[in-house]
Amino acid sequence: MTATKWAWLLAAGLVIVVAQLTLADELTIAGVHAELVWVLPVAVGLAAGTRAGMAAGLAGGAVADLFLPTPFGLTALAGVLLGFSVGRLGEEGIGDLSGSAWWVAPSIAFGGGLVAPVLFAILGAALGHRSYLSVTLGVVCVLDAVACALLVRPVMRVLGSHVVDDSSRAGPLEPVRGTL
Repeated sequence: MTATKWAWLLAAGLVIVVAQLTLADELTIAGVHAELVWVLPVAVGLAAGTRAGMAAGLAGGAVADLFLPTPFGLTALAGVLLGFSVGRLGEEGIGDLSGSAWWVAPSIAFGGGLVAPVLFAILGAALGHRSYLSVTLGVVCVLDAVACALLVRPVMRVLGSHVVDDSSRAGPLEPVRGTL
C-alpha cells in the first residue's frame, strides 16, 4: 500500500471516530451504542480486497483505540481480522457495488457488524478483560450490524477508488475467474 492509500485510510478512520464521538455515542439503546469503526474494514475489504481491508482495520482500529478505554491495539486487531475475512469476499466480487444486487454489500456488512463485537469481546477476554463478554453484547451486535449495513455502501463509494491496489482499475474489484 502506498503512503497516499494509508493517508486515505487514516483520514477515514479519523472521520469515523469523530462521527462516533459526536453522533453515535449519543444514540443509545439499553445503555449501549453502535461502534462505527467496523464499517471501515468491511467497506474497504469489499471494495478493495484483503490487503486493503486489513490495512483499513489496522488504521481505523488504531485511531479508535486512541479514544477508547480498552487495551490499545485490541480494536485494531479485531479490525484486521474483520478486514481480512470480508476482503476475501471482496476479492471474489461478491460485494461489488456495480456487479451485484444493491442489498449484497449491506447484507455482508450486517454479518460483519454482528461478528465484530463478538470477536472484539473474545479477544479482550483472552487478554484478561472478561467483562467484555457481558449480557449487553447482543444489543451491541445488533446495533453494530445495523450501522454497518446502513453505512457500507456510502463508505465504499467514497473510499473504493482511493484504496484499490490495482492502479489500472478505478473502482471495486471484479471476481478472479479461471484460476485455481
